Amino acid sequence: MDRKRFPVAEPAPNIDLDEGLIAEKVLAERTRVFHDRSVTGALLSPLAILLLGWIQVNVAGWGTAAIWVGLATAIELTIAGIGYRYRFSVFRHEDARQWARAQITAAGLAGLVWGFSLWFLWADGRLDLYLAGLTILVSVAGISLVTMSPFRSASVLFACGIFLPPLLQLALVNNPIGGYVALGLVGLLAVQIGYARQLEQELFRELDNSVRNAALVKLLSQARGSLHKTNAKVTARNAELQLALGRLNEMVTQDQLTGAYSRRFIFAQLERQVSIKVRHGAPVCIIMFDLDHFKSINDRHGHPVGDRALQEVTRAVAAELRDGDMLARIGGEEFLVLLPMTPRDSATLLAERLRVTLSATSVAEGTHRIYLPASFGVAELGRGEDVGAWFRRVDAALYQAKAKGRNALVTSCNPG
Repeated sequence: MDRKRFPVAEPAPNIDLDEGLIAEKVLAERTRVFHDRSVTGALLSPLAILLLGWIQVNVAGWGTAAIWVGLATAIELTIAGIGYRYRFSVFRHEDARQWARAQITAAGLAGLVWGFSLWFLWADGRLDLYLAGLTILVSVAGISLVTMSPFRSASVLFACGIFLPPLLQLALVNNPIGGYVALGLVGLLAVQIGYARQLEQELFRELDNSVRNAALVKLLSQARGSLHKTNAKVTARNAELQLALGRLNEMVTQDQLTGAYSRRFIFAQLERQVSIKVRHGAPVCIIMFDLDHFKSINDRHGHPVGDRALQEVTRAVAAELRDGDMLARIGGEEFLVLLPMTPRDSATLLAERLRVTLSATSVAEGTHRIYLPASFGVAELGRGEDVGAWFRRVDAALYQAKAKGRNALVTSCNPG
């Protein structure tokens, strides 16, 4: 078989995931979530900034409060600006780490700005205002756990920035309550760091599963497309094979020149008729005929004329046969007719009609017509007879017809 016409099917694509690419996409997703949440946190921060500013006004005055509010607002706007720029710009996956670092750095600075908001609240001993400000900072730190959960380092830096300035201040103040407050802040910082680690891991697992599932869906879609393409090729190749098989079957069962059945096919049918005869005893006959002086037609007029003569003989004989009868070309100018369910007398009458038909059949060659008489032999399958013996009897009958002077008919007697 021509392998160029029927190539081997293409293998299905490999569905192993690229772990390096998965890691890049997960990092990009973490960065996207980080920036989105940072923008949300920055937009919610003005309330806390105003509350702390109001407390500072009551303790340190408008000037100090304005400076701190300005710094806090600037850093929150910076965080929002980084987030918006990342959200609405196109960057490669490998750039995500740099953008994450920029936001993490901004988070650390924001923590310090928030932490120093209490630096001025201890001056006059107003413990109630100091604790109120500290409560606001603890709330901001708690919210930051969700905002900065994609990156634990951001949560840790922000928490340290918030709690370290108050801890330093409490260490410098000679007040017994300060020690308890500092101890509470240290505990809160430890809890903040622990929760930051847990939230980061949970979000990482969620994003990792999401990215992997998306990658698998894409690869499976590609594999499905490749499979459909391969199936289409296989279907097309199967159609070609079926067509080739049909043509091969025609070559095996039909004579290519005349369209009559082939020698191999008709002998297979003879074997089948022998089996039917054994089981049911139904009569079956064969007629064998040979064109008279056909060699002289080829010699005098050429093989193309001889081919047309064979085709015309096939057409004329086929027109006289029943639907169940079979005409086969078994040699150069030799033909065999199989007549199922036909006794010898009926076969002899048909053979005589065919002899008369062929005597009047001709092909044109120039201004002349070449007539195509033939000699006929008839034989009915005898009881217990095989195909070889049956064929030898009809061949002998045909030989006798030729010996009688051609354009004759001889019917073989049944054996026994």
